[in-house]
Amino acid sequence: MGLAALLATSCASPMSDGGAGAVNESAAVAPESADRALPEEQAGPESAEEGGGSAVGSEVEIGDRELVHTADLSVRVEDVSEAVGLAKELTLDAGGYVASERVSTPRGGSPEGSLTLRIPGDGYEGALEELSRLGDRSDLERSVQDVTEEVADVESRIESSETALETLRGYLEEAENVDELLRVEGEIQDRQAELEAFQARLETLRDQTAYSTVNLTLLPPETYLEEPSEDSIGFLGGLERGWRALVTFGGGVAVVVGWLLPFLVVAAVLGAGPLWWYRSRRRASAKGASSTDGRTGSAKGAAPVGAASDRPAPGRPSGGAEDTAKDKGPGTSSGPGGRPPGDGG
Repeated sequence: MGLAALLATSCASPMSDGGAGAVNESAAVAPESADRALPEEQAGPESAEEGGGSAVGSEVEIGDRELVHTADLSVRVEDVSEAVGLAKELTLDAGGYVASERVSTPRGGSPEGSLTLRIPGDGYEGALEELSRLGDRSDLERSVQDVTEEVADVESRIESSETALETLRGYLEEAENVDELLRVEGEIQDRQAELEAFQARLETLRDQTAYSTVNLTLLPPETYLEEPSEDSIGFLGGLERGWRALVTFGGGVAVVVGWLLPFLVVAAVLGAGPLWWYRSRRRASAKGASSTDGRTGSAKGAAPVGAASDRPAPGRPSGGAEDTAKDKGPGTSSGPGGRPPGDGG
């Protein structure tokens, strides 16, 4: 029989081996169904006697079930930070460990804490009870998942993969050329990858069944608004409400002023230069106008003074006639026509 026929036989033989048919499937981490078992007619009567794994799960005792316990617990406590420390101590005392921890404070609120605790199965119930006593239990949700069939199925796949690997490694010595050697090595790599995937899945299932999970949420105590009493309806009640409204209004005004203040400062800085220039121009224009008015007023005020000096005083001849008489001299006639007075001719 050639090596190719041996390879075909090795791939087909696990199918009749009860559980080894898994090596021909893709290397999925989990089986498609937890309660799937190979049909009796496909596995053959001898496979059940050889322990190939085809009849797993149906005859497992109740006490040997593989169970995954999960609890979501919410507790309201007075001091979240202190409660977080106590929860961690309780977990360590029970033989478990803290898988994750987160403490946050919402904006304007009180701190909140959330922890993921892994506790061994034998101390799960007691630890859950102790955690509930950290404060006022607000909510508790528990769930149990039976993974017995899945564990048995993965174990069967691991056994089949290991058997197929041993067979393929024996074919390496029978390879007659390089092509056959490469083909066998490729098959070994595929089976090895499947085996590692099944082993990782089995390890995860073992951890889930060995340690129960508690998702603990620590919340601050609830605050209740006080109901307004009937005595507050009246003068004192109105005064109290009015004062609150005034305080609220003042707070709103302060917010608006605070919001506008940066803009007002920038506007003042930008407007200071133009305002100074405008006021300087106003002053210069006012000074020029006042000096011009002063000169005009001086000129107008001098003319009346001269005119008053030219007017003759009452009872005296005018200055012009007197000056004319003086210019003519004593022999000059002042009568009409230039004749001396009394000259009839």
